[in-house]
Amino acid sequence: WTRAIMFTRDAAQVPATVVDELKHQFLIPQAGLRLWGVAEAHAGQPFAQAVGDDVKSFASSLGVPYCGVNAGFEAAQWLSDPSTVMSLALIPLRRSADAPAFGLLVLGSPDPTRYSADMGTEFLVRVGEIASAGLAQLFD
Repeated sequence: WTRAIMFTRDAAQVPATVVDELKHQFLIPQAGLRLWGVAEAHAGQPFAQAVGDDVKSFASSLGVPYCGVNAGFEAAQWLSDPSTVMSLALIPLRRSADAPAFGLLVLGSPDPTRYSADMGTEFLVRVGEIASAGLAQLFD
């Protein structure tokens, strides 16, 4: 997954690579992401669609990824079939651990126990760090 991101030369293709390769390599049923504040050249891309201020605040407030029940999060609507998603991992995307989020990566599963509040998040933190590094080129 990391290698695929590193080899993606077209910045506008990095979000699709992040999502598609996560789904493929880790057998994740649904995944999506949104970025805010991207460079003007990328503003019309699907990954740059508008998100609510609540999502931005929530993403920035996460010290670790949220894992648990899909409780009607706006971000779940970014997935291809949100009505089937029972559990979610919401991973903030940021330049450093103490920086505000510039995006949110969403992993969804119909299995209600795939992402649970008691699961370890170290791997998901690393996913967020690598995705953030790859996606940073989309900003001025």
